[in-house]
Parts: sequence; C-alpha cells; structure tokens
Amino acid sequence: MQGLEAIIYHNGFNMAAVGITIVFTALVSLSLIISQLHKLLIIWDNRKTYAAKLRGAFTEQKQAKQPLAAADFRDVRESARQFKVLIQAIGEPFSLPELIRIAESFGIRHPCSKVSLLITRDLIISDHKGFFLWNQEAYNRIAERSRR
Repeated sequence: MQGLEAIIYHNGFNMAAVGITIVFTALVSLSLIISQLHKLLIIWDNRKTYAAKLRGAFTEQKQAKQPLAAADFRDVRESARQFKVLIQAIGEPFSLPELIRIAESFGIRHPCSKVSLLITRDLIISDHKGFFLWNQEAYNRIAERSRR
C-alpha cells in the first residue's frame, strides 16, 4: 500500500483534521488570554484595594448577623405596625406585590425594603402556595419586647 490508500487505511485524514482542530483551538485560547491580560494586570496592580474591599464586604456580613440595635428594633416595630394594618385591610393570604402596591399608595417609604425586613424577622411567612401570611406570634413577641 502506498499513497492515498495508505493514508486512508491508517485514518490519516482524520488525524490531520484532529491535529488542525487542536492547534486552532490552542491559538484561539491563547489569543483570548492575551487580549484579556491587561484586565488581569490591572487587578494585580490594585490588589491591595481589592483585598480591602473584600475584607469590608466580609465585615458587613458579620455586622448584619449581629442582634438588632435599638434603632433597628424601632424600625422593625414601626414597619410591623404599619404593615399589620394593611394586611388586616386586604385580608389573608395576600400577595407581596399587592401589599407593596398598596403600601406605596398609602405613602409608606421604601415598602420593598420594609417588607424584606419583615420577612427576615419572620413577621411575614409563606404559605408555600405563592401567598403569604401574617405571623401574629412573632408580632406579639416584638410588642412584648417594646413594653419592657
């Protein structure tokens, strides 16, 4: 066997195609790395700044897990009082978008963040069917704490 017969018999064309594909992929990868290298160098030059930002983000997370301060407690209590009245007016179970829309119409500032705060404090709980319920027991605990 000689010539094209030998090449076909030993899968020469397939090996050539695989070789070309490997070389082309390597060259494309190398060009992408080189084209984005300037961004990596900027990060390397400013690594102290980025490290400080990361440390700041971690300390903010730790501070968020600390117990409520007196001012934060007043915000929760006031928001709970306002939204309790709204929820009683619209009835249970309720949808969050409807609650937020009604809160905005009554002029409550930042209703989304206040609803989020009430959810994190378990004052508003899910019924696992797409709607939410008011947790009266958690509200009573907050009311007891405010009397002390």
